[in-house]
Amino acid sequence: MDNGSPPDATPHGSIPYDHLEKLKQTKVLLSEKLIRYDWSQTADRVFLTLYKKGLRESDCLHYVEERRLSVMITMEADEMYLLEKRLFSKIIPHRTAVCVTPMKVEVTLEKLQPGVEWPQLEKLAECEEDKANGLAKGRENLLNPFSGKSTHEWDKLTKSIKEDEEEGSIDTFFRKIYNEGDDDTKRAMIKSFQTSRGTVLSTNWKDVQHKNYEQDKPLPDEKETV
Repeated sequence: MDNGSPPDATPHGSIPYDHLEKLKQTKVLLSEKLIRYDWSQTADRVFLTLYKKGLRESDCLHYVEERRLSVMITMEADEMYLLEKRLFSKIIPHRTAVCVTPMKVEVTLEKLQPGVEWPQLEKLAECEEDKANGLAKGRENLLNPFSGKSTHEWDKLTKSIKEDEEEGSIDTFFRKIYNEGDDDTKRAMIKSFQTSRGTVLSTNWKDVQHKNYEQDKPLPDEKETV
């Protein structure tokens, strides 16, 4: 590469793009899962290896752009295995090297930006990337729920939660008694609560059935007259 001159971004491959597209239309495309592959990287290169026994050099074709890699392996006369990746970052297409052996295909890509680590081989689509970022943000919020809140706000929220828990625990307790009680227990709870206007709640039907809490309510002491 000449100093100061931009790298050649011209697409590169063993076949032209139009030829590749025509083959994709005329061949039966097989699943990517059919052939195992893995990848690795150094500071300035990315290595992709596809594992397939009985390969001949003529069985493998490739086409490379700055952000795109296509590797085609002929399986049968009318079948084609195609691996296509939208690369995570840009490469220098004409510096791509492909080596075919009877056991595997080795592809070497040169990074346009040496030293940049690729977290994955393929660049996510925008919607998937946004979703991944959203999930990451959600995990961050779960791990650090106090982020962005002032001490006053969290004191207020904590107090509110405690009040709700206290009210909720009492309500839950009485609901459990009512739901698990027999018919007499339920009648006692309903009558005592209603006739006392919410001031008494009893579960003893023998005590409640003949009692009217409103009538039996004690009157306040009379004021002394002068």
